[in-house]
Amino acid sequence: MSKITLRQCIYFRAVAQTGGLASAARAVGISQPAVAQAIRKLEDVSGLVLFRRLHARGMVLTAQGIEFLRHAEDLLASADRVERAIEGIADNRSGTIRLGCFQSIAPFCLARIVRGYRDLAPGVVLEVKEMLQDELIGALGRNELDLAIMYDLGLDPDLFGWRALTAAQPYLIVSCDHRLAQRPTVSLREIASEDYILFDAPRSREYFFSIFSHHGINPRIAFRSASIESVRCSVANGLGVSLLAMRPLSNQTYDGGEVVPVELEENLPPMPIVIAHNLDHAPGALTVPFVDHCARVFTGL
Repeated sequence: MSKITLRQCIYFRAVAQTGGLASAARAVGISQPAVAQAIRKLEDVSGLVLFRRLHARGMVLTAQGIEFLRHAEDLLASADRVERAIEGIADNRSGTIRLGCFQSIAPFCLARIVRGYRDLAPGVVLEVKEMLQDELIGALGRNELDLAIMYDLGLDPDLFGWRALTAAQPYLIVSCDHRLAQRPTVSLREIASEDYILFDAPRSREYFFSIFSHHGINPRIAFRSASIESVRCSVANGLGVSLLAMRPLSNQTYDGGEVVPVELEENLPPMPIVIAHNLDHAPGALTVPFVDHCARVFTGL
């Protein structure tokens, strides 16, 4: 491959544009012999005759020179783009952030996070994946993700660091015609004999079972689903009651039904939502502003 340099292309373009060695030297701010040497070297390594040397008219492009100029312009334009990209990376205005999000949290925040950060940092690419809790933990541990929005349900502080975003407080949902639908608050013991619809996602499932176990309740599972919306639809259709942590803005379900949220009398432990990272790869200059952005989004939820 010919060892053509960007500097040779710059000097070649200057001669092509000005029509002479002296004028090109003035345009690029170097000596005329340096420009002449660069052109000779370019012709030697490329095997092309780029100029005709005319005493009266100076340096005139040959047919090969005209064709090569087009490629030289493309090369220099590409080099300019690379230089701007490097400046953006150095200033932390560009780069890629690999973000994971727990699948039941994602509908509440992910689109808002991505849309908002595109406006704030258009040079930053967000590679987003929705995953289950254990999948997120594994991906963070293998450094396949830079950050993960997830529940803090037993995260190992020796492996991960995190920033708290919010805490989701459990609540009860019942159908509109349920006997508890008009109550402002309900005790867990009042639903002990009810058919129960279980949100059956890993870690979330264990969290809700721990609540029942603490209060001596053995729920009668009538239906289970790893989809929050399937749980809500089942409750709206009278198949049972359920506990959830995340709260949609609307009580209407996908199938046109409706659930009624009811506060619980017990002071239950909330589900902390955090943005976590591998301790070996703590947020840096590129990701710290993104973490701040995520915190602002959750403040507004």
